Amino acid sequence: MFESRLGEEYKADKEGMLNAILDKTSLAEQAYHHIRDLVLDGAVEPGQTIGIDTIAGTLGVSQTPIREALARLEGDRLVVRLRNGRYAAASAMSPGDYAHLFQTRLLLEPAAAALAAQNRNEQTAAALEQSIKRMNSADRGARSQLFVNFVDADALFHRTIASDCGNIFITAALAQLQANQRIGPFYRSRGVVDADTVIREHTAIFEAISVGNAAAAEAAMRRHIERARDTILAWVAEIPSTQDRTATI
Repeated sequence: MFESRLGEEYKADKEGMLNAILDKTSLAEQAYHHIRDLVLDGAVEPGQTIGIDTIAGTLGVSQTPIREALARLEGDRLVVRLRNGRYAAASAMSPGDYAHLFQTRLLLEPAAAALAAQNRNEQTAAALEQSIKRMNSADRGARSQLFVNFVDADALFHRTIASDCGNIFITAALAQLQANQRIGPFYRSRGVVDADTVIREHTAIFEAISVGNAAAAEAAMRRHIERARDTILAWVAEIPSTQDRTATI
């Protein structure tokens, strides 16, 4: 009886610890999505300091999940950590920055697509097909809650190709770019106006990779990146030049 009771107490303690871990993870995940929405929707402007205490109070949580979320967003290149330990929304990129971003993508992503075709397997093909299905079903509205699922599915498609190309240096370089996260804010106020075009281009890349046609995969990816570059640079040209904000939320 005593041993049985001890076993039940151990099981209860273990379940309690697991629930605490899950709750902590859930809070950090909620904080991540909340802050990302603020950045993508422009509620926190480029260069604006993010008040950890303010957000913690708004969400009714401690600072710990907020800091975990900010560290993750730093990896997404949506926020930066300042010398004083605080965080701020990433500074706006210049037209030249975007041109260089796409120049780099054109050096890496067509090659990654060709390698993914050469190294094709069922898992890669299934993941690419699933990401296209997610893009088809995602909302395309002008607020982050409406376009973020499309951006995530788009990012998953490119990340899958980069991860499965077999070249660890290309994989690492593309992970560092976080290109899709940098482009996401352009859907604010306009929505995912190029969704059908993106899906059509992704489908062409997927089909080439799935049959192992490296040349076709490389060409399809190049066309996709070039079209995206021309679209984004045209949108960048519409943005008036402004100073970064230094206010705090």
